Amino acid sequence: MLIQLCDLDWFQGLPAPELDRIQAACLRRSFEQGQRIIERGEPGQTVLFVLSGHVLAVQWTEGGREIVYKDIGPGAPFGELSVISGAPRSLSLYARTDCTVLEMPGPLLLELIDTRPEVRQAVMRGLVRCVYDLTERVQELTVLGVEDRLRAYLLRTALEQGELKPGLTLGNLPTHAVIANIVGANREAISRSLAALNRRGVIQSGRRFLRILKPDALMRLDEG
Repeated sequence: MLIQLCDLDWFQGLPAPELDRIQAACLRRSFEQGQRIIERGEPGQTVLFVLSGHVLAVQWTEGGREIVYKDIGPGAPFGELSVISGAPRSLSLYARTDCTVLEMPGPLLLELIDTRPEVRQAVMRGLVRCVYDLTERVQELTVLGVEDRLRAYLLRTALEQGELKPGLTLGNLPTHAVIANIVGANREAISRSLAALNRRGVIQSGRRFLRILKPDALMRLDEG
């Protein structure tokens, strides 16, 4: 399903003429799985919105290790920090799946922030969520073991995809290697943790899908 401009959180409630003006200034772009969308260090002149598919925000260490910061799904913006700050892109972005994005000129976003209080407030809420997410991730990496970090990731994904209830199926999940990068582990540890959760009947998992059988058990991060 392709997200429309009026569905995006930043622009909900704007009058039709304003939406038409924004739409006319934006460019719709499609990318194949694995294709680069943004390169770290590039000038941040546009903000992009995922209309369909998934995008990974990544960085590489000097030793060549890939660090995945976020798996970005439909409806989410990216690149706004560079537009607002004037700094270069801090992360590279790649298409995890075939995807479509909407590219908005940076000056238009800055204009809307200045002239549209509802847009300004929506952008501020998004930035606050980013701070909360980063704080939560640092806490998880500091105090939680691999299985508990995996549980936290699955809980977040479940809440993003639907109501957390028995039988909820999470579709289009990343590979074990990508999940490992997101939670700060290795692929083997993620595979072992998933197998343990399967054995205890907390989840049922297969190729690129995962079904939550016992949400309450999944939320007990100290359950061994």
